[in-house]
Amino acid sequence: MLDLFRHEIDTFVQMAPEIPDRPRIPCIQAKILNAILNAAQLPEREIELLLAAESLRRSDLRDPHGTLPFAAYLRLFDRVAAAMGRDSFGLDLSSGMGPELVGPAGYIFVASPDLMHAVRALASSVFTIQDATVFEVLTDPAPHVRYRITDDAMTPRRHDVEFSLGYVNHLIRRLLGPVYAPAEVWFEHPGPARPELQEALLGCPVFFDQDRNAIWFRPEDVQRRAPGADPNLVALMQHYIQLLDRPDHSIQTFTEEVRQTLAALPEGRAPTLETVAARLGFSPATLGRRLRAEGTSFRDLLRRKRIEGARRLLTETRLSVLEIAERSGYGETASFTRAFRTVTGESPRAYRLRLSGSPPVP
Repeated sequence: MLDLFRHEIDTFVQMAPEIPDRPRIPCIQAKILNAILNAAQLPEREIELLLAAESLRRSDLRDPHGTLPFAAYLRLFDRVAAAMGRDSFGLDLSSGMGPELVGPAGYIFVASPDLMHAVRALASSVFTIQDATVFEVLTDPAPHVRYRITDDAMTPRRHDVEFSLGYVNHLIRRLLGPVYAPAEVWFEHPGPARPELQEALLGCPVFFDQDRNAIWFRPEDVQRRAPGADPNLVALMQHYIQLLDRPDHSIQTFTEEVRQTLAALPEGRAPTLETVAARLGFSPATLGRRLRAEGTSFRDLLRRKRIEGARRLLTETRLSVLEIAERSGYGETASFTRAFRTVTGESPRAYRLRLSGSPPVP
């Protein structure tokens, strides 16, 4: 088995084409969308039309080294689910996918010695699968993993989020066996009033309209040893990942570098000028001066980041404006409304009404 993997790695390294500098567009492995389309079993003509709407062809997805824009993937996932008429399509699909879907990261996962080694390995290698996302392993207030898309402008995301958490949950079950069950699963987006289907698929209570997308673990599963651990396979796959460079997004401006740094910061604490400057290796004064030279400021970039997140919550959740203001880092609705109007030109309430198609209340 290991000899086969070594042969595949050597072949990949020898045959992989020179990859030119890519434009700064977050991408995902094309084979993931290809697997989703294969599972959907839609007529080929319908698939071609769906792909054509994003200027893609089926052959683009069959390239083993191919990628496609992550935003296009999100839109296509949503359209495929609509064509299938299945609200839970992403979650339904996740339990049928094996570790080969994500390559070395998947094989490391199912060969790890225990749950925490597996999820931490995935968190460190998610860059080999897709951009613009963060997979975090957290222990406070209890052990859990969190999945988030860092660019709040990228929507719709419901099917990707349900697929991603469902897939990780499925890999954990492959790792630990049938004794495993999550304590709870949370989703940020709204869900059905009675989530029996989701709870049956995930094997635990499921909650929607939460402040994060997360799988929460039981203490006994955190401590459980994996019966099929394979340290030789883990070492081989880790070597393979080391051969891959993190993707170069060809950042063109300092403003964009700061924006991406803000997006990648862990949530839960308000980012500060000092924190971001330290991440980038500059003094706060130098960071502020370089942003001013490009016609912006740290305060403006932070406000725009918060309002992008608020726009998504207004669109995708049933949270009140007050709740969204608090999640966006504002202590009260008046300051949140002022900031929202500065960025978008309208109030949060008017924005939500316009997108819902409801007439404004006089």
